[in-house]
Amino acid sequence: MFEGFLIQDIKNMDTVMPHAPYPIYPTGMRDSEKSHVRYAQPSIQKPTITLVDTIYAKDGTPILLPGHYTLDISATKDFLLFIQSYDVIARVPIFKLEEDKTEAQKKYDKKEKRKARKKEKERAKIQKKYDEFGIKQKPEYIYSNAEIEYIQEKNFYLIKYEMGSVRAWAAIKQ
Repeated sequence: MFEGFLIQDIKNMDTVMPHAPYPIYPTGMRDSEKSHVRYAQPSIQKPTITLVDTIYAKDGTPILLPGHYTLDISATKDFLLFIQSYDVIARVPIFKLEEDKTEAQKKYDKKEKRKARKKEKERAKIQKKYDEFGIKQKPEYIYSNAEIEYIQEKNFYLIKYEMGSVRAWAAIKQ
């Protein structure tokens, strides 16, 4: 009996609202048109390290203060750079560097080149759709990791860096 009343009420409705009763974009600008979305800094894929304690030199001067640091390798691949707010805070010499040669060989392999071209065409098609709304496409994921540990026996900090196919080890003597 109760169901019959509901069905009758729905049948007697004149119109169904085709849009929301309030504007979706109150300012008139879509989210993709706002400057903080359009001109935003691309997401950083570089590994980050959080230091809880201050790292001191032998003479007692602080080398690195507590905080969050982005790690990167210098252009010459001799130093590991500690970057904070886009400023290089410290350069630590790298004592061991490994690069995966299979990744480098993929650049010259014909099958891999074809796969890369095909993948790039797919990304271009998707990018066209994103361009209609003014949205940037997310960059491809690259594995990145960074660790720091204190070796008490030899009194130094060991920093392990891994980004894509590159691994590096650096040390800060205390």
